[in-house]
Amino acid sequence: MLNKLRARILSLQFRAIRRTVIILIAKIPKDLERAIVFGDALNHLLMISPFKQLFKFSIPKNIQVKIHDLTFDSPIISASFKDDVSSLLQWLLIGIGGITYKTVLKEPSKGNLRPRIQEVSYDGDYGILNSLGLPTKGVSKFLPKIDNKKLTKFNRPIGISIGGNSYEEYYSVFSEIESHLNSLNFSQFFYEVNISCPNTDDGKCLSDDLETLKKLILNFRDTSSRVIVVKVSPDSPDEEVLRVCEILSNISKTVINVGNSKYIKANTVGLTSKNFSKEGGGLSGKSLYNNTLKTVKMISSKYDIPIIATGGVSSYENVNELLKNGASLTGMATLLVSDPFQIPLINYRLSND
Repeated sequence: MLNKLRARILSLQFRAIRRTVIILIAKIPKDLERAIVFGDALNHLLMISPFKQLFKFSIPKNIQVKIHDLTFDSPIISASFKDDVSSLLQWLLIGIGGITYKTVLKEPSKGNLRPRIQEVSYDGDYGILNSLGLPTKGVSKFLPKIDNKKLTKFNRPIGISIGGNSYEEYYSVFSEIESHLNSLNFSQFFYEVNISCPNTDDGKCLSDDLETLKKLILNFRDTSSRVIVVKVSPDSPDEEVLRVCEILSNISKTVINVGNSKYIKANTVGLTSKNFSKEGGGLSGKSLYNNTLKTVKMISSKYDIPIIATGGVSSYENVNELLKNGASLTGMATLLVSDPFQIPLINYRLSND
């Protein structure tokens, strides 16, 4: 009871502080990234101070989820959009069941020009539109970050999202990471193959060439016994999603993640070239939920493969409904940055189901 009360109080405080920071830092000129940079710096200070204990919540034992050889303490995991240790540590303390590093590319990339991420309203719901363009320091700079003891001490699964512009790039990044992982003692790593990139210029990657995707996953499997997740976009047609499921159903230790952010034009949500550098970007938020649920139902009725449901998940009701309709895990992004203290409250409610 005390933990629930603490979570509710911290939730109110977090939302008030976040809104204040956005108003003071990100409104003039309009650029949500300025507030994010400030928030990340503030969170880093909290995570190296005794105050980090305020974020610590236990996870009820009866909501554990096992997928292949991975054990998730909660069915809620983070989507792949952050790689700073302080954010990932905060979410683990709060009670997330597993984390996923944001997409790693072979070479360093600064992403798109700013402003490239903004708060928006879409179909009456709060959302975030981003055209970050997958900024990354590249795989060689990423490798030393993987075995961070602050994160691995939780012994919860850690996903590594891989991206690329060709089969060769995907496989090169995978090979470097796999070689490094084989030298580590921590075993609960898994791969996520990001085959759709709605905030890049072309909007798509391997989702355009599923034969190459099949070849890639088979070659991953020949080299590694780790769980492989393939992440598809809500923009993908049902036939394409089912074809991906068909491929995965014939390869051991695979999972499908539905989905990613949804591509929309910036001007449809009131943004102009002055406050958004690209013509469109990837939308995240509550408005994606209905499509996520529909896709989960479709897959679970046809294939017996684990499903991660990502997109618009923002409440206990969402998580519970997805799990009852065939999802094994639910991935979160927007809620983790807007009100992370909902996670322990959702965990406690799930434990009473």
